Amino acid sequence: MNGKLDLHFAMRNQKTIMKDVYYQPPLKASRGLYVDNPDNITVYLMESSGGLVAGDRNAYSVRLDERTNVTLHPQAATKVYPAYNGSPSRQQVEIELAEQASLTWEREEVIPFAESEFHSHTTINMKENSRFYWQEILYPGREKRGERFTFDKCHTQLEVWMEDDCLVYDGLRFEPSKQDVKHFGVMGDYHYIASVWLIDKEIELDEEKWNHSSADHQVSITRLRDAGYLVRFLSNDLPRIKKEMDQLGRKS
Repeated sequence: MNGKLDLHFAMRNQKTIMKDVYYQPPLKASRGLYVDNPDNITVYLMESSGGLVAGDRNAYSVRLDERTNVTLHPQAATKVYPAYNGSPSRQQVEIELAEQASLTWEREEVIPFAESEFHSHTTINMKENSRFYWQEILYPGREKRGERFTFDKCHTQLEVWMEDDCLVYDGLRFEPSKQDVKHFGVMGDYHYIASVWLIDKEIELDEEKWNHSSADHQVSITRLRDAGYLVRFLSNDLPRIKKEMDQLGRKS
């Protein structure tokens, strides 16, 4: 099954609106909501099939015109079912941000089931004065069923292009059958890996606050030249990850 969702946002009467939407099941978008800020439109991303089965492909295309302010919120985690036929499940996201546009993509959570194979590629093309915020969490599997890195493969790739400059080229590649995921320098004794990308030339974070570690939770921050930050988590404490992601969502 191939899902497709194309979203185009524009300004009308000094307000961000969802100008165009095209969807192909199982993907669909909610109507635009103005939740906390009349200048920001929130749209929920829905997936009606319950997850990606072997060979399924979901494709998102998101375009923001000048000065638009958008929050996209996946309604549920992406569940990746076993690749019994040898075909991987794929997700592709293409984002284009015009001058002074701002896009927040709330938590993208991926749960690869045992014997699944998942490939994800996200590409962002943005201007120097546009802003992009992205959150993602990779689960080790269905822990309630005892699945911890029992999937076949999980590859994710994030590219951020600012004008003609490749600002971010970040890939995560896990193949538990070929690598010791618990090795020091990979996941160690941690179960979750999560990332928050804040691509915003005007943002300032307390770097000391976002560099800390404990027995089951480790956080580090990296400055992306003068263009923002990456905050990355290795943790066994999922509620704490989400709580701290919410703090970062407030840009603090």
